[in-house]
Parts: sequence; structure tokens; C-alpha cells
Amino acid sequence: MKRFLSVLLLSLFAAATMAGTEVYTPTLKTPVNNTLNQMPNLTLSWNAIVGSINLTYEIQIDTSQNFNSPVRSDTSLVLLTGYTAHELFFGKRYYWRVRAIDKGETSGWSTAWSFTVFGHVTPVFPVLNPTAKTKDTIAPKQVLSWSTKDSVISGSSVTLTTITGVRYYDVQCDTTKNFNSPQFRSGTVAYPLNYFWVNNLRFGTKYYWRVRARHNLSTSNWSTNFYFTVASTIVPTTPALNAVDQVLNATLIWKNVKGLLAYQYQLALDSNFNNVVASSEVDTNFVNSQYTKFGLKYYWRVRGRHISDTTTWSAKYSFTTIDMVKLKSPANNSTSIALKPTLTWTKQTGIVKFQLQIDVTSDFSSSPLFIDVKLADSLTAIALTKSLKNSTTYYWRMRAFSDSQVPDTSNWSPVWNFKTLSTGIGENGVVSSSIFPNPASDKLNIKLNVEEPLNLQVTVIDLLGSTLISENFDLNSGINYREINLGKLNKGLYIVRLRYNGNEVNHKLIIDK
Repeated sequence: MKRFLSVLLLSLFAAATMAGTEVYTPTLKTPVNNTLNQMPNLTLSWNAIVGSINLTYEIQIDTSQNFNSPVRSDTSLVLLTGYTAHELFFGKRYYWRVRAIDKGETSGWSTAWSFTVFGHVTPVFPVLNPTAKTKDTIAPKQVLSWSTKDSVISGSSVTLTTITGVRYYDVQCDTTKNFNSPQFRSGTVAYPLNYFWVNNLRFGTKYYWRVRARHNLSTSNWSTNFYFTVASTIVPTTPALNAVDQVLNATLIWKNVKGLLAYQYQLALDSNFNNVVASSEVDTNFVNSQYTKFGLKYYWRVRGRHISDTTTWSAKYSFTTIDMVKLKSPANNSTSIALKPTLTWTKQTGIVKFQLQIDVTSDFSSSPLFIDVKLADSLTAIALTKSLKNSTTYYWRMRAFSDSQVPDTSNWSPVWNFKTLSTGIGENGVVSSSIFPNPASDKLNIKLNVEEPLNLQVTVIDLLGSTLISENFDLNSGINYREINLGKLNKGLYIVRLRYNGNEVNHKLIIDK
């Protein structure tokens, strides 16, 4: 009996050995079941199982959960646990499953999971329902762009994923929602481009646009219709509305609009533009005003065009030209002014020259005037070369002349006055001089306030009258600093003598080393 049982067990073991090991069913990994918005090129993966070196996997992908449709795909793989499907249909739900094959034995099919390929592309710009802020900025040359990503939804998780598996994008743009008007535009761009230009759009017109993706086997649905309205006019910016004190050739600037061939501007003396003084066409978003006069109010407007359409005229802007020269310095009623002062005024363009008058009478009645000169239009300052008198009040004024296109003369500026330095100060062109430090050791600094350029001679003399140091310096108008090297002089008392324009000033110097 025992022998019979032993034989039976040995037979069962041999039978089991001959039958081989059971092949386990694979479990799916990614994409997670019921994931939405997958790409047309999609990698499916599963967990590996233990097997021989000849282990293979078979994968089935189908739009039918019974895996019996004409588009079913069957693929056998060797030792791989991932497979990339290509050019899946847009907007379709797919089912997939995997089984293992090892030494002729086949596992059961895994549980079937599903995923859905994204069905449409998302437009980005111009934005859906543009706001009032953007309505005047949409140009007739416009780029239509769409998102390069899609929201992959897996359960409660949402992940932005870059779109792949697309070969082309088709774009349509039209003035009707049905995309069937004479203004219909369309085109195709190759992936990965995500934009499309449309040109020569009609001003003030509402446009709809949409986009779709495709590859060799499928085309996505059209996106939601986005829309935008092309700007109907141009927006002036400079000079500001009702600006004053503008130069005769003031620069008129407006917002630039893409896709235009030219801008036309008009400048007039009335708000109805019946008295137009200048009109021209330019290819820039600015122009200098022309044919203007001093102290007048001007109105201006601008419009743009391309080969198919012209905008309406912009809002009317106005500005008033400057009517006189603006004096700056010396300030009115100032005192202690140098005998050869520098007069300054505000810069002005669009003119050909200035006229400056200076006199000792406030009504400029001297004959001849103390100073009456014509100055270049580019100047904003003049340093007088004719010396004024000490302790004297002078009056000055200026005016400007426009160019020969429209000859005109500004009003005289308000009369300003200033009083020169008191008697005894500033003789021979030097207002003041000083030396420091005192006592000194190795270096001596000399400070001079000079009305006009001059040459300065500096000598250092001992108490016996011997010249120990002698140097010459060229000085400019204004405050000047010069340095003397005292390194070779011994401790003691010296005289520093300054000579300029026939004048001489002595300063005592103590050297203490």
C-alpha cells in the first residue's frame, strides 16, 4: 500500500512538472483608467511579471470595449512593459488590455482600462470676449494663437501636458460665425507652430476664428469660436490733449498699429478742420508739425490705412504753441551778478534765430541799446563778452523768429532785471581768491572765482623777496582750483603772490612741517 502511494505522488509531481508553471495576468499601470484628454501618440504601460527569457506580452487597443471593431490593434512585444500607440483618433474613447505569453502558455487578459484622446485645441489669443480696454488695440495684422498644452484629467487630478502626436493645425477666420462670408480666411501650419497670421482685416469689424488639429488618420473637432474686433481708429498720445507752450515743430505721436501701410495726419486752426494748414502721409507713428505760428491753438487728427481699408479719423487733439521765449537765469531781480554773466533760457525748436536785448532802461529806450544781438536757434545760453558796469541794474528780454515757410515773430518775453556786483569786487575779472590750508606743509590749494577766462601767475616769495616757486595756470570762467607743491620749502613765513590781468593780490602763508 505504501509503495502504491509513493508511486502515485511521484506520478503527480511528474505531471505537474511537465505541465509547466502558471503564467500570471499582468496589471495595467498608465494611463490610469478613465483618463481624459490623452495625446494621439500615447505610451501605455503595465507592471512586469516573472517569466522566462522568452516571455512576451500582447496588447489590444480598440474603440470598442468588446475589442471587435475594425480599428482594433493587436501588438506582440518581447520583454517590454510599455507600448506607444500612434495617431489615435481625436475625441475617441479607447479600451486597452494586456496578457502575457510564456513557453506557449498564455495568461488571462488584464482588466480592460479606458482613456479618451483630446477632442479639440484651445485658442488663446486674441482672447474670448475682449474687454473695452483691448477693443482699440486689435490691429488689422493679427496673430491667432492657441495653447500648446491640454489638461489631462485623471480622477480628481488635473495635469497640464504638452500636446504631441499632431502633424498640422487648421485655422479659419471670418466675419460670420458660419465661416462663409467673402472675408473668409483660412490656412494650415505644421506642428509645432501654434500661431497663424491674418492680414488686412477690416477696421471696426468683428471677426470669429477657430482652430483644429489633425494627423494622417484623424482630425479633431473645431475649437470654440473665439472673436475679436479690429480697432476702428488711431489713438493720439502726444502732445497731451489741450497741451500748451508747445514748440512750433512739436512732435505729434500716436499709438502704432501693426499691419498698416501708412498714416495720414491733418493739422488745422479749427476743430472742424476747415482751415487745414498741414496734411501729409507717413509710414511712422509720429510726425513733426509744420506751418505753425507762435501763440496759436491748433487741432490735429490721424488715420491709418492698408491695401483694403482705412480707419476713421482719430479723436481731435489740440495744442497751443509757445508765444514767447522762457527766460531762466539770472533770476528776475537777482543781485551781485558778475560783470560778464551767462544768460540762459528754455530750449525752443522750429525757429531760425533768437534776439537778445540788454539795456539799463526798462523800456529799452537807450540809443543805441547796450546789447542787441541775433543768436543761433540752437542756443540755450550765452556768456557775455562785453563787461557790464559795477552796481548797475540791467534789463533783458528775448524773442524768437520762425522759419521761412511761415515767417513769424514771437512776443517779447517778460522783462527781467539783475544788479551787478558792488564797486571794488571783481576788478580785472576776479571775484575772489583764497589759499588753503594755512598753515600748510606739502601742498597748497588756491581757489579763484573768475568771471572770464584768464591766465594766472602764482609765485611763492620768502621774506627777503626771493622767488622760490613760480607757476602759470589758464583759468576758466567760474570757480577754479589749482595746487602748488611746497615739498622743497622749509618751515617759515612766505608770501603767495597772484598776478592776473595786470592785477596783483598777496596772501601770507605759514609752512609748518
